[in-house]
Amino acid sequence: MRTPHAALLLLFILSCSRGAYSGGGRNRFTSIISFGDSYADTGNLVRWADPVLPGPNPLNNLPYGEFFGYPTGRATDGRVVLDFIAQALGLPFVPPYLAKGSNFSAGVNFAVAGAPALNLTYLQGQNLTVDPPINRSLHDQLDWFQKLKPSLCKGRRCRHAGKGADCFGSSLFVMGEFGANDYNFLISSNRTVEQARVYAPQIVDSISRGVEILIQHGAKYIVVADIFPIGCLPAILTMLASPNKKEYDGHGCLKSMNKLGRYQNSLLRRRIKVLRYKYPHTKIIATEYFRPVLAFIQKPSHFGLNSSTTLLTCCGAGGPPYNTDFNAGCGQPDATACADPSEALQWDSFHLTESAYRFIADGWLHGPYADPLIMDVARY
Repeated sequence: MRTPHAALLLLFILSCSRGAYSGGGRNRFTSIISFGDSYADTGNLVRWADPVLPGPNPLNNLPYGEFFGYPTGRATDGRVVLDFIAQALGLPFVPPYLAKGSNFSAGVNFAVAGAPALNLTYLQGQNLTVDPPINRSLHDQLDWFQKLKPSLCKGRRCRHAGKGADCFGSSLFVMGEFGANDYNFLISSNRTVEQARVYAPQIVDSISRGVEILIQHGAKYIVVADIFPIGCLPAILTMLASPNKKEYDGHGCLKSMNKLGRYQNSLLRRRIKVLRYKYPHTKIIATEYFRPVLAFIQKPSHFGLNSSTTLLTCCGAGGPPYNTDFNAGCGQPDATACADPSEALQWDSFHLTESAYRFIADGWLHGPYADPLIMDVARY
């Protein structure tokens, strides 16, 4: 299933010309139901009506949302992976759950920026600083889904959850990336990488339980994403900066944090195998963030990216090596955006550019970063 990067680039160009779904057959999916964190949030956090949130949300300020011409609550300059998947399937952008009054007939997005896999009560019980301290974990998102389920199933054939639940037979569920925020809370609370590693099995357990809950409620097609190489994020590189060059790989990423990501991904792959065996009538699509992001860093020119800025924040302040100033982040007055985000990998200190998300989405849709490929599953 591995495809040379040049071929992947060609596939991307071809997919751009296709636009919406065009597979020579019918598309089985009529809706998308999504869970995740800021890599998938399409506007939930900016609509959060909780008094514990700090002042104005930077996500509400340009240059976030440059593609749309206005901020949308997405933590990038334009579209995220979920948007490209929806477009490829001929579906509208998936509206955020907290956008009251929205039409959820073609899908709903429960993902919230900053969402951990483990719930707030548990994390605070571990003496971790969770900022802001709001209930947005995977557990909370699954609760929202269960509350909304009756309206999602209205007008469809739908019985109680369990055997025979079929109102989601044409829905693509997307279990977005989880774990990065859990580790961020741990590192920000002065835990070592070795101490953070202890939580990886619990994070994978949470993701696995979430997948099983969706299956019990009738999900037949579920995308499960792995974690990206967190040791390559400008924010993590800034927080854990070390004078010891041995702690970095040949491309400037922190080896220990990427090793942690690989460990979680190995646990998740094993768990997906177990879930596939346990639920043979559910199609579980394993998708990757880790390998494509590493490919962008290792061979940026193959993807039209600037090789001198792969670890440099496009929208930020402070200058090299990472252009990351936590007091002047993207969307705040002292931050500026690079001249051409389409050539950048890192948008702000935690998230990628629309250009990077487009390549990742193409890898999920057409290969080589999904097993099986989303477009293959979409065809009748």
